[in-house]
Amino acid sequence: MRTRAALVAMVVAIGAVAAACAPPLPPPPDPVSPVPVARDAAVAVADYVFTDTSRGTPAYGDYPGDDVRTIPTTVWYPAERTGPYPLVVFAPGFAVDPWFYESLLDGIASAGYVVVAPTIPLLSGSPAGPTDSVDWDAHYGDLQFVTSAVLDSSATGDPVLGGLIDPARIAVAGHSDGALLAFGDGLEAGHTDARVRAVIAYAAYLGGGAEYQANGRALLHFASEFDEYNSFGATVDWDHSVLGDPSWTVAVWGESHVPPYTDPADPAFAVVLATTVDFLDFQLKGQSPEPFTDDVNGAPDLVAFA
Repeated sequence: MRTRAALVAMVVAIGAVAAACAPPLPPPPDPVSPVPVARDAAVAVADYVFTDTSRGTPAYGDYPGDDVRTIPTTVWYPAERTGPYPLVVFAPGFAVDPWFYESLLDGIASAGYVVVAPTIPLLSGSPAGPTDSVDWDAHYGDLQFVTSAVLDSSATGDPVLGGLIDPARIAVAGHSDGALLAFGDGLEAGHTDARVRAVIAYAAYLGGGAEYQANGRALLHFASEFDEYNSFGATVDWDHSVLGDPSWTVAVWGESHVPPYTDPADPAFAVVLATTVDFLDFQLKGQSPEPFTDDVNGAPDLVAFA
């Protein structure tokens, strides 16, 4: 179930994100202590507008550019304010906004997570575009800026987010181009956000970006067998030859690029969502890995460890 909170607009200015080319990070903090899991909790939604005054948005097409970056952001969160809850920052893919993933993000929030999804400038088609070539490197900063903005909102008593987020339990996730950004935010040299504990990548070939940086952060990677944009064989081969532990690649059999991550009527959607939530419970709530592995092993016709 979901109740809709009154829309909230906020303008936040936060200092520049740490420069790229930072030295390799140490492993993430020690495992978190166990906290209770949830399922099917009521979910509320709030909309924010975060503005980064330290960076601009370039001109593209008829758009003249701006000397700030304005990032509309949608937040799904448990309606029962018994937190703080772990945070999941989600990066949408090319030419779509967070609502394209409503069913997935609502499902994660209903398991006791605050889910924050920015509309990424230009990549989404707002305020211009869409384009996944212009301004690409700035998008890692967009994710980190929004992470800082919501943590600040939680810490400073925002009417919706005040006290709602546990800053020690953060994951980043994304689909398609957004998966590449999430992967970079957790596991690429020069892009990694030290606050991130775990990464979830849906439907992306991860081998075409910056330098992979094994740093102890966990990765869950879903690869669709008939992905029309990413070769399944190349995706799995790269994961096997490059990724270090802790990482898991999950094959989604018979599926294409979008439906198993967005459409509750798709046969694989339920197991993708369950696997996602149980992985987050494992990484952010200190729970056993068995439910996560059982999700995959229990549905061999739909998914399998690749």
